[in-house]
Amino acid sequence: MRTSRLVALSLGVGTFFTAQTILMTLSAGQPINVEWNVVQEFLFWFVWAALSPIVLAALKRWPLDAKPIYRSILAHVGIAAVLAPLETILAFGLHFVFVRPPDPGVWIRRTVPNLVWGVFMGAFFYWVVVGVYTALQYRARSTALEADLTRARLDALQSQLRPHFLFNTLNAISVLTAEDADKARHMVVRLGSLLRRSLDEEHHEVPLHRELAFLNEYLDIQRMRFGDRLSVTLAIDPEVVNARVPVLLLQPIVENAIKHGASDDDGTATIFVRAARDNGRLCLTVEDRGPGPSNAPEGVGLRNTRQRLRTLYGDATLDLRHADGSGARVDIRMPYAV
Repeated sequence: MRTSRLVALSLGVGTFFTAQTILMTLSAGQPINVEWNVVQEFLFWFVWAALSPIVLAALKRWPLDAKPIYRSILAHVGIAAVLAPLETILAFGLHFVFVRPPDPGVWIRRTVPNLVWGVFMGAFFYWVVVGVYTALQYRARSTALEADLTRARLDALQSQLRPHFLFNTLNAISVLTAEDADKARHMVVRLGSLLRRSLDEEHHEVPLHRELAFLNEYLDIQRMRFGDRLSVTLAIDPEVVNARVPVLLLQPIVENAIKHGASDDDGTATIFVRAARDNGRLCLTVEDRGPGPSNAPEGVGLRNTRQRLRTLYGDATLDLRHADGSGARVDIRMPYAV
């Protein structure tokens, strides 16, 4: 909690109690005494606002989550015991100096009960601040810890994709070395460019157009391997090219479609990649014309991608099902953000 926020809290509470006093006086049918019902009430909280830095300094010096906790509690009990009467005396002193010298009899009659109220209310407010500050600190640490755990989980998932992609591509190159050395050399060059792009990407999210550029470089390698037997059609709505997506989102899914979506007749692989916006969500589809999903367990690519989507967005979904007609279809629905 910043000092400015505690000052604002003190003044806000002061405004509330001042308004409450005025309304209670009016509801009782009594005239408003501006000097006591308004000025003195507000001065009490104004002084608390001025003492806010002391309260925050004490909280930082003796946080309630420190061990042993009894030292912090004793410290705050002592500080509250000093600040509450000091604040009340200062408020009455300001009242006496800047408002007007009151009638001694009225001053005594009003000061004693107000002093008791001020000490009690001041101590209570001090412990309210301690409780709010401790709760906010706990929440901030919990949020930071959760963010660190999420980032670590995403780093682990993302690190699994790179070697998986690398080994599969190297395997494709090894097949070509015996069949077409020139193509194999070109694939090695393209692979170097692709790995550089992959390793330079430090963020967990990228614009869709950057993910598509990475996918196209990967497809260039696969086209060298498959030639005319690989057909990939991209249907991307221009409206969504800047949408944020997880890095390495499409490549493992397309790789899976190429691997399992080849036709049994001639070994051709026909892939469709679509991206559009629907009801405020980004919808991505990868579809092939192969034999369709089998009952085998999902591979690393699909399983990893689903976990990353859940970690990043919570309500994102990845569904694998039979495509209309023949083949397999992967549908991704995730929040749309740029």
